[in-house]
Amino acid sequence: MNLSRLSSALVVLALASACGSSTPDPVVVASPTPAPTPTPAPSATPRAFACPLPARPDTGVTCPKLSPLLSGYVNTAIETVAAQQPQLFDFNDNLGAGSWKVKDRQRYVDAVILAIHAQGVCAEDDNEEIQLKTTNDFNEQYNIWTSGGYVRRSYITTCVPAQF
Repeated sequence: MNLSRLSSALVVLALASACGSSTPDPVVVASPTPAPTPTPAPSATPRAFACPLPARPDTGVTCPKLSPLLSGYVNTAIETVAAQQPQLFDFNDNLGAGSWKVKDRQRYVDAVILAIHAQGVCAEDDNEEIQLKTTNDFNEQYNIWTSGGYVRRSYITTCVPAQF
C-alpha cells in the first residue's frame, strides 16, 4: 500500500470515530422534582361543651312527674354511645329493648352526657340520675342505668324552674 493511500485510510478511520462510530455518552435527563404534598391546615382543638344557660340554684322545689319533653336527646345519646363505644357494653347480656349490660357505669354515664352535649343540650351527672335542660324554665331528670348494671331509659321528673 502506498503512503498516500495509507494516510487516506487513517483519515477515514479518524473521521468515522469522530462521527459516532464509537459508543455515545449517555444523556442524563433530570427527573422532575416532585411537588410538595400540601400540609393540611391544623384543625381546631375541640372545646368542651359549655352550657350557654346560666346555672340555677337548687331551691328545693318539688319536681312533679309531667310529660317528658327531652327524652329524645337521652335516647339518641344512648344509641350514639352504643354505636361509637361498644366496648362499654355486653350486647350478649340484654334485658331487651336496648337494655344492654353496662361494663363501666361511670364511663357510660360520662359518654352519654358528652353525647347529649354534642346535640347542643345542657346536661349533668346528678349521681343517681342525669339532668337535662334546653332552657332555664325547667329541667328533666332521667335514670339511664339500673342498679343491676343495665341501660335504662327512664324519665323521672321535671323541675320548674330548672334546678341546675
